[in-house]
Amino acid sequence: MKNSRSGFTLIEVLIATSLFAYAILAIVGLQGSSQRSIVQSERMFHATLLAQKLMTDMELKYQKELNTNGLENSVAEESGQFEEPWAQFSWKAGLRESSVELSPSVMEKYMIQMGMDPENAAAQVEEQALVLTNVNKAIKENYGELFVSVSWEFFGAMYSVPLLTHIIPAKPKITLTTTIDR
Repeated sequence: MKNSRSGFTLIEVLIATSLFAYAILAIVGLQGSSQRSIVQSERMFHATLLAQKLMTDMELKYQKELNTNGLENSVAEESGQFEEPWAQFSWKAGLRESSVELSPSVMEKYMIQMGMDPENAAAQVEEQALVLTNVNKAIKENYGELFVSVSWEFFGAMYSVPLLTHIIPAKPKITLTTTIDR
């Protein structure tokens, strides 16, 4: 006589129910994580749009200031909070002197990377030292870094979208150095 089972034992039912419960919990956990990722992506998108608009506004403001007063009198920093519906975002913006500097060693490396013989590159940089001095002076006197940063908090961590561009006055101030101090 054959022994045929026509149902599940209690242990089999408990194991199957436990596996089903774990699977459901994993799916729910992934859904929560996915939802947070979607919200964070939306905030990143909105922060980027806000930063781009703020950059445009600040570029118009500081370009006018730079044209009128020159770089040394236009350096400034400001900050604030956006209005609803973007009140969760704060911002910083400003104009500062440029950090760009063309050093002899950087110019020499660049020339070598472009295929120039190292000795010729060093000689060219040495010959053009006065030009390099005047270019760096013109950058320092005219070339401003305009920066914007939009920030927000999400689950206890701070995030930001920084933007940076450079502006110069409509009529740059250029004073030439005619000798090199060695």
